[in-house]
Amino acid sequence: MNLKYEGLLAGLIAVMVIGLAYSTKSGKASLAVGIFLLGVLLVYALNRYYNSRVERVEDERTELISAKSTRNAFAVVNVILFAEYLWEYSNGNTETATKLLIPLAVGVVALVVSQYYYERVM
Repeated sequence: MNLKYEGLLAGLIAVMVIGLAYSTKSGKASLAVGIFLLGVLLVYALNRYYNSRVERVEDERTELISAKSTRNAFAVVNVILFAEYLWEYSNGNTETATKLLIPLAVGVVALVVSQYYYERVM
């Protein structure tokens, strides 16, 4: 079952990368944003489906960790910023797109740090 999940996930990501490469080079901003958001939605749905088949263990510690976690908020903000980056870059506005790389990098660092912290706590 794991290999099937990993294969589907790899396929989705590969299609996203190829679609994003085509749409940004062709200057089709709405297509780039659409491919990106559809890909994120499909990956989220795939994760929800496979995680629903696993029984969750809930106790006070896991509830506390999930309540305090800001990882999901950072991920949502990064998705929105990356969609804006794709839009600006595809429209040829590279100056604005370059300025969006700074908050994207900060968001990625925040995601990595929060993931490391919560894995260590668990």
